[in-house]
Amino acid sequence: LDDLARLPFTHKSELRDSQSGMPPLGRHSATESTAVKRIYSTSGTTGKPTYIGLTEHDIAVWKETACRTFWSCGLREDSITPLVVSPFVIAASYADALENIGTLVPIGVGATDRLIAAFQHAGANTLLCTSSFPLHFAAALEKRGIDPLGLGIRLIMAGGEPGASIPWIRQQIEKTYGCQLLEISGNGDICGLMWAECEHKRGMHCTAQGMVHPEIIHPDSGEVLPIREGTTGELVYTSLDRECIPLLRFRSSDQVKVTHTECDCGRSGFGIRIIGRSDDMMIVQGVNVYPSAIRDVIAGLAPRTNGTMEIQLYAPPPDGWKPPVQIKVEYSAQTTDLETLGKELEILIREKLFFRANIELIPDGHLPRYEYKAKLVNKHYEN
Repeated sequence: LDDLARLPFTHKSELRDSQSGMPPLGRHSATESTAVKRIYSTSGTTGKPTYIGLTEHDIAVWKETACRTFWSCGLREDSITPLVVSPFVIAASYADALENIGTLVPIGVGATDRLIAAFQHAGANTLLCTSSFPLHFAAALEKRGIDPLGLGIRLIMAGGEPGASIPWIRQQIEKTYGCQLLEISGNGDICGLMWAECEHKRGMHCTAQGMVHPEIIHPDSGEVLPIREGTTGELVYTSLDRECIPLLRFRSSDQVKVTHTECDCGRSGFGIRIIGRSDDMMIVQGVNVYPSAIRDVIAGLAPRTNGTMEIQLYAPPPDGWKPPVQIKVEYSAQTTDLETLGKELEILIREKLFFRANIELIPDGHLPRYEYKAKLVNKHYEN
């Protein structure tokens, strides 16, 4: 495995170029087209969507890693889970794994009343969703006069975006629903699910041993970094058991920190937290800043804030990131001294993230809510 460092990286742009030249799966597809049983599309949130082909064997591998992921979080035979994730790359593999372990209740995105009915009438007790969805769902329940504690949710597995590991957000969600919230993650180009928290909540374990080999590299130099507690860098993946579109040293753009290499649960996969994505990173006066880090600072002033924010970008980078950066932040209903809150947020951002911000406080519920990935940056210009 050490010899992998002698091989070049695979970049997302290469996959897009390959598929543009030979649609739909590209020149890097390694199987006959008749062997491909599923074709997924990535969400395209960071560019043109790419297409991912899976053979029957690949489908089984994705199902296995998803089962490991859900089992790590505590999904069991008596778990009943509505599927509310967006119909992008991993929805089908989610369904396969959920019904392999417990019971699946198919629910489409946007079908809030059907989701509520699944808990009230179908006995659902587990929620699988993006990190921003539980608080969005709680607000929808409140409008309908429904107490979230009465739904009987005992486990929420959340991923797709940073947020589930932010202490205040986790505490608020667990208190709101009376459940346990655990974080999961994957990568559509490599494997739908590959990371999961266990009950100790120290970080997400790697659950794809034997299928995928992860490396952590320095994002600028490409140097392979040691896997030990405290290491930070970019995740790079190599397919070990993939028939269609196996990738060598694929740069994920996920910036992570190693949280531990041993755990009382007995799992041997090292643990990580995702800090942010390099393609989301802002460079403000020479300082690297991730939008998720700004949200962490804002969430730290709960309950005066509710953790919902949106960065306002009025020009393309680098001009758009010139300070003061404009940020809209929702305040909670019980907050009265808005002037003090705004100044405190600006000071905290300056002290912790080293840039100046202009905070615009707006009432709770006035920023958009998303059932899939929350948008933390609002671009007021044409790309």
